[in-house]
Amino acid sequence: MSTLAPAPFSAREHGRAHTAPSLPDDLGGEPTLDELLAGVWEGLAAHRLASCPVCGGDMAPDHGAKRIPGGGRCRSCETTLS
Repeated sequence: MSTLAPAPFSAREHGRAHTAPSLPDDLGGEPTLDELLAGVWEGLAAHRLASCPVCGGDMAPDHGAKRIPGGGRCRSCETTLS
């Protein structure tokens, strides 16, 4: 059984320097994963429904035994964030 490894990244391609595009360049204005999750946490911490990062459904704050939410649970897909 053999596996193929990807070719190593070459700093030069066709005689000129090649640089990989940075992450923000590829996003086309879309939020990063960090920004997406930070927005969900901000909504939950403010005791509001937030958009589930998995399915887009309503994620409700999960208070447990505390007054401050320690995460949330999606009402549609049951995803938890803690």
